[in-house]
Amino acid sequence: MLREESFDSFYQSTRRTLLLQAFALTGDLAAAQSAVKDAYISAWHHWRKVAPLEDREAWVRVRAWQQAQRRHRGRIWHRNKGITDEHRRILDGLAKLTSTQRRTLLLVDLARLSPASAARELGITQDVAAGHHQAAATALAAHLETDPALLRAFLLRLDDALDQATLPRGSIVRRAGRKRRQLNTVAATVVAVTVAIGAGAVAYEPGRSAPDDSLRMLRPQPVTDTASPADTLPTADNLLDEDQIRRLGLDKEWKVETTHANTAGDGINSVCQQARYADPDGLAALVREFEAKGKVKRTAVQTVEISESIPQAKKGYRTTLGWYAGCRLARLQLLDAYQVNNIGAEAGVLTLRVWEKPITTYSVAVARTGAVTTTTVGKTVGAKPPPARQITQSLADSVSMLCARSGSTGCAKRPTYRMVPPPPSGEERGLLAVADLPPVGNVERPWVGTDASSGRPNPSMTTCDRANFAKARAQRTRSRTFLIPEAKLPARFGLSETYGRFRTQKAARRFLDEVRSRVASCEDRDLATNVTSARTVRNPKRGVDWSAWTLRTEISEREAVRFRVGFVRIGRTVSQLTFVSAPKDDIAGPRFDALVQRAGDRLRELDA
Repeated sequence: MLREESFDSFYQSTRRTLLLQAFALTGDLAAAQSAVKDAYISAWHHWRKVAPLEDREAWVRVRAWQQAQRRHRGRIWHRNKGITDEHRRILDGLAKLTSTQRRTLLLVDLARLSPASAARELGITQDVAAGHHQAAATALAAHLETDPALLRAFLLRLDDALDQATLPRGSIVRRAGRKRRQLNTVAATVVAVTVAIGAGAVAYEPGRSAPDDSLRMLRPQPVTDTASPADTLPTADNLLDEDQIRRLGLDKEWKVETTHANTAGDGINSVCQQARYADPDGLAALVREFEAKGKVKRTAVQTVEISESIPQAKKGYRTTLGWYAGCRLARLQLLDAYQVNNIGAEAGVLTLRVWEKPITTYSVAVARTGAVTTTTVGKTVGAKPPPARQITQSLADSVSMLCARSGSTGCAKRPTYRMVPPPPSGEERGLLAVADLPPVGNVERPWVGTDASSGRPNPSMTTCDRANFAKARAQRTRSRTFLIPEAKLPARFGLSETYGRFRTQKAARRFLDEVRSRVASCEDRDLATNVTSARTVRNPKRGVDWSAWTLRTEISEREAVRFRVGFVRIGRTVSQLTFVSAPKDDIAGPRFDALVQRAGDRLRELDA
């Protein structure tokens, strides 16, 4: 069979089916007609590539649906006198579904795809697709007052409305395709904030802000027929929806507040975000904001950034994590960090807390798949935050939705996670960051860290420990001091940290043992000092070796100073923390112990 005959046969046998699908998707017959025509023109232009495909129709359908959703103009079927009341009723029912639910339903019930194939075409897991299909079928059947098993018959009735539309002959489509091929490379510019890519999707989803073409491109990009970014970039349909975000508050009903491209205002959408984009040279960005109903305030923001290359996306991923690992807000503390496996190329979860009433917890989930980075920041005020298991599963949902558009395959399986040291903060490696520090009493001002110095002499040394890293022949020493300068606190108040890196683990272990011995005998040497609350933990298998003490030194008959001192060893490096409290503003013992262990986590950066 000649190429022309092969294409014409395919075109004649599939064009009405795809027109019906695009019409059901949008309710806009004119937009569906235009989109289907252009999709077939593109198919003829690429016929050498399309013809050998096992499923040519899928290749055309993806492009026809994308174009139809970009072009349609809202609930236009209510102004179309050529369709019946029954058609309007069916389209109204479809309009009440979320975009992802509607697409899933049409793929399974109208296009007759298997659940696995539908999931693959949507770029989501089969379980997620099954959930969307069940929810869509139940809702549409209730609207139509019928059984879910009869939905296909209802959808096929929309075919009667297609008589108003006309599609060109195959020869005309091929002529348009040849003209496009002759141009070879069409120099085009995709301009942000022009034609709405999802205006109809919003019309189909009342209460949502209309996503426009800026939901694809941040800046003008050259487009060629052979590799059009607009055909492959994620759209608003690839973001989480109300059902998937429920993992961040299972007992709550969530709603989408807005979806946009982050081009307006200052571009800051979540706590700790330091710039409009983590990758300022990226191709596109999408932002969706959610809010849960109920007395407990729960909100969430999902941000997706699409980079030009995988190396740029890797940098953007690290930048995003660094925003939160190095956050500097008053009374905000980085609590936990998790490494997540089986999700994309790399993924992590952070938990941050603002220690002021009502206590606010932020759950930050970041993943990269291919050149796409997705971040979801959940906020819980005055209540228990979602567990790590639910956060990681929500992250898996995010990656599943983006997988097909990221240039990756199989990028979201059953996630596993484990607690790990926090990612680099962007501050001095090996030393604590501002975000690591707990709040102090009722002080409302933020911690401020000085620039790191050589650590010689050791500013953290006390008369009890007499920890002289230089004298003990540490090869490298570094120190840093943290203060709260805007608060009314005594001049001696503050936290200092010093680490010494020794030639061998044995030398580091010997140094720490000597410190422990000196602190144990401190009361015998210094009658004005009391040593209390001694804690020592040694676990060679886990690489944990730390001690902490509380010291109280009388400096006059009426005044005493309380010190909290801690040492931690990781391999051949030992770190010392010394905190001098104020009479009414202190770090509680358990929180100081946790800080000593966090100092050990930061030491691991030196060997990374």
